[in-house]
Amino acid sequence: MSRTRFGALIAATMIVVSACGGTAATPTPAPTTAPTPAPSAAAPSSAAPSAEASASASAPASQAATPVEGGNLVYALQGDAVYADPSLVSDGNSLFIAQQVVEGLVGLKPGTISDVIPVLAASMPTVSADGKTYTFTLRTGVNFSDGTPFNAAAVKFNYDRWKNFTKGDLQDNAYYYGAVFGGFGADSNIVSVDAPNDTTVVMTLKAPQSNFLLAQTLSVFGIQSPTALTNGKADTVPLKDNNYAQGKGTSMVGTGPFILKDFLPGDHYTIVKNANYWDTANAAHLDQVTFKPISDTTATLQALQSGAVDGAFFISPNDIQAAQGAGLQLIDRGDSCNLGYLGMNQQLWDKSGAKLGGPTIYANKNVRLAVAAALNRQGYIDALYNGQGKVATSFMPPATIGYKSQNFPAYDVNAAKASLAAANLTPDQLKIDLWYPSNVTRPYMPDPKNEAVAIAGDLTAIGFTVTLQTQDWHAGYYNTMNTGQQALYLLGWTCDWAGADNFLVTAFFGYSGGQPAKAFGYANAQMNTLFNQALQAPTVDAANTAWGQAQDLIGADMPMVPIVNSTPAGALAAKVHGYVGAANGTELLNSVWVQP
Repeated sequence: MSRTRFGALIAATMIVVSACGGTAATPTPAPTTAPTPAPSAAAPSSAAPSAEASASASAPASQAATPVEGGNLVYALQGDAVYADPSLVSDGNSLFIAQQVVEGLVGLKPGTISDVIPVLAASMPTVSADGKTYTFTLRTGVNFSDGTPFNAAAVKFNYDRWKNFTKGDLQDNAYYYGAVFGGFGADSNIVSVDAPNDTTVVMTLKAPQSNFLLAQTLSVFGIQSPTALTNGKADTVPLKDNNYAQGKGTSMVGTGPFILKDFLPGDHYTIVKNANYWDTANAAHLDQVTFKPISDTTATLQALQSGAVDGAFFISPNDIQAAQGAGLQLIDRGDSCNLGYLGMNQQLWDKSGAKLGGPTIYANKNVRLAVAAALNRQGYIDALYNGQGKVATSFMPPATIGYKSQNFPAYDVNAAKASLAAANLTPDQLKIDLWYPSNVTRPYMPDPKNEAVAIAGDLTAIGFTVTLQTQDWHAGYYNTMNTGQQALYLLGWTCDWAGADNFLVTAFFGYSGGQPAKAFGYANAQMNTLFNQALQAPTVDAANTAWGQAQDLIGADMPMVPIVNSTPAGALAAKVHGYVGAANGTELLNSVWVQP
């Protein structure tokens, strides 16, 4: 989840690249342990690491200057991965594994959340004057890890596959494709992907799309081996019977510096060094990385302290001092690029994708305003974030390009009660369920259960009767909420790139197939028009004006309650070097090495 913005015109593109690469709005986290790391897998040897990443941190005096080849790393994730097919995932754990294995046409410069660089493309694409046609020249001499040649036909195969995903399991889980391109099939903004020869790909869009290249840096748009996808019957539905997606056999076959070896939910996931990696200057130092799903933050800290794991993507804010006291290094990710929120869905859908009854109580604006005023957001942050969070002031963090502060309802029990009374609900309607995920922690949600308990208490205080409900993260919590199956729920978003579109459109309120996002059931035609204007705007200023107007519209309606922007920390053993942190979690491990 990560991304320089390209406008409808090439001139606009260059303006945005400069804006993203040189302002405080898009911080460049420094390497945690090495002052001059090698570029990550997203940065081929032709692209140097950012100056900021190279110069802004000093290595400890005891650190060896030369990377050591070989060795194994054990790394704790916040919970299980979901699927072994990157195109079908949207959760951070799955994406963290996938980004080590698959590569796209473009990627991000190490440690940044905005700087786009060519990866499998030999150079940045040429863009037509109308902003609708992108022509990529591909690298030569690249193979997938199964030996299949990487070429234009492979790129076309993947993009055509995503566009033609069938309704049901495939479209429901290919969240990013639908969110980025506005739907599947005829609804997609991609008209065609052509391969006139082995090294040329031509992508044609219906309309200019300023986030097009930035979005393609996502691992979900990583190119997989057509041979492996075909032989693995990767489009089998339901997904419970899809061995490729389940990681049973050969899955996740990419061109990256690592190869997927094991995909065993509930136990571990293993990647091994790709001995034939095309970018030899940036080949992995490590022989193997084992990912351990550890959802309990206390257990994560204990595993770090005992040496059972060498690193952890996330540690509880309350454990930071203990981690430092134990001699662990903290992963610095710079400013917040996430949002934790309480979702309120105005229209439920069943598992088959059909509407479930009429509008929910959250279609009533007075109910939404009551919920917003009832939440003691600062209280949750004080209790659960230990100084690593701030009360959210919009639908994105302040470091985001296009951010505009909103005047959200303040914590006011009496005002909340008045709004709830104005909603005129029946006693049965006042009985509500509040959902939270189990067996996971997230950067924006370090303690889901206790946060849900606190919210339930605040909602009870204004007249609701609240029943807490939970679903295991690996069992599909994210997909359940994202496909509109529950009405009131805790969730959040870590940016893929630091732009307003990534929050407002990709994550939350973007229309797909002409319909509002099922996670909220929030229909606002004026908002959708502003989204399209912003995405097609010729200048950054014009885009930001539209994004600001859209935020004002949404802020007046409160279809969700933004709670927190957090600055999550990870931790590493002292022997781990070369790790480059990033606010969006796009942290690639080929630059990492361990001191014996």
